[in-house]
Amino acid sequence: MADARELQRYLGAALSHRGGGALPYAADDRWLIRHHLVSLVDAFPSFRPSAAAFTYNDGRTTILLRAEGTIPTSGGHLPASIWLLEAYPHVPPAVFLCPVRGTLIRPGHAHVDPSGAVDAAYLRSWRYPASNLADLVPSLSLLFSLDPPLYTKPKPRNDPVEVKWILEMVQRDLAGREAEMEGFLRVQAELKRREQAIARGTRELEEARDNLEQELQVTQMNTDVMESWVRETKGNIRRRWKEREVSIDDVFEPSDVSSRKMMECAAMDLALEDTIYALDRAATEGCMPFHAYLKHVRALSREQFFHRSMAARVRMMLHREGERNQVGSL
Repeated sequence: MADARELQRYLGAALSHRGGGALPYAADDRWLIRHHLVSLVDAFPSFRPSAAAFTYNDGRTTILLRAEGTIPTSGGHLPASIWLLEAYPHVPPAVFLCPVRGTLIRPGHAHVDPSGAVDAAYLRSWRYPASNLADLVPSLSLLFSLDPPLYTKPKPRNDPVEVKWILEMVQRDLAGREAEMEGFLRVQAELKRREQAIARGTRELEEARDNLEQELQVTQMNTDVMESWVRETKGNIRRRWKEREVSIDDVFEPSDVSSRKMMECAAMDLALEDTIYALDRAATEGCMPFHAYLKHVRALSREQFFHRSMAARVRMMLHREGERNQVGSL
């Protein structure tokens, strides 16, 4: 941004953008955010606001506003980046020092960790809405003037032995990376093969599904035809029986009392046999508790035994009557 007007226009467009890539700041805080950045640039013209991707410690990445510039100190200017986090200005910004080539962060510094993250009193005592960026930079300038966080990296000596060792290390590293790349290529080829197999399997499943849908349609058509035939046939049978005025119970009529008793006992025996079979199926498939199954089977078996015994007595009685009739005919 070349001047204040251009800066105002840029921040207005960035903060008012909607849809994909919109900045995550609350609508009620955007005016104050723009005011803080404009005030920072007015006080320290080296800082330039922009939007960039910020990665949190948990790996989450989002687009945030940042101001990059230099913090003036008694020992020089410290390159720094000030990130406005999502909850800004209710929480302090994240400040990082960005050492240039040839400089390093001083080990064990009280306010800057090895990654360049700054931990200062002004950030720890941040209070909304009084705290701001224009006051933050002077506090850091004073802090780092008293305790410089950077030092100049000593120039390496041109030691042939050391250079040879470095070259060997680089060659071993390259060899290891080549082997790793070959492993990645093998994995990629295997994944490609599996992808093709999955695609083939998907096509086969889709073809099988289409065939099953066709068979289902044919089955539904046949079912409709059968149901129509059953309804028509049932109606014809009912009409014929109604015209004849014959009851289904009168079709089979026993010739005497003993025969009627035999038919009733046989019918009950068969009905109880079907019921016990149904109970067996229910117990086998887990539809009935075993104790209930035993209870019903015992009761039905007793009743079945009674009807079978009755049928046996009637059969014996009929046999004896037949023998007497044979003797009388002689």
